Amino acid sequence: MAGKVIALMCERSCDMTTHCKSSGEIEDLPGVYVVKLPCSGMVQPAMIEAALKAGAEGVVVTGCQIGDCYYREGNKMIKERLLGERPPGLKKAVDRRRVLGLWLSRLQPDRFIAEVKEFKATLKSMAAADSAQTR
Repeated sequence: MAGKVIALMCERSCDMTTHCKSSGEIEDLPGVYVVKLPCSGMVQPAMIEAALKAGAEGVVVTGCQIGDCYYREGNKMIKERLLGERPPGLKKAVDRRRVLGLWLSRLQPDRFIAEVKEFKATLKSMAAADSAQTR
């Protein structure tokens, strides 16, 4: 799974349907794979940890805009979990720089693409720095 980024996305947040191949990979973002969920509130920290442990370079959690959740407060709950303000949270060993939370409307796929491109660039520079340290 090295070099891959997993996007755990609320199906009601930004609409990436026209941007995805049948494999779930985003055409404009090679190596980024979408996993749709009914609500971002269904994302458990263990899911993020499992993706990273399996070799994903990073994980993007995408929910509706805060205050606009179809299921009341699912997006607020996962945001608080990612920030460590609500249990269960991410384990302390998880590198928070490898997790990105985005809260987008259905009409913001371009913003999603831009944010994830920047995230991938950050992950790449982190990998280069890690590689340089191990030499």
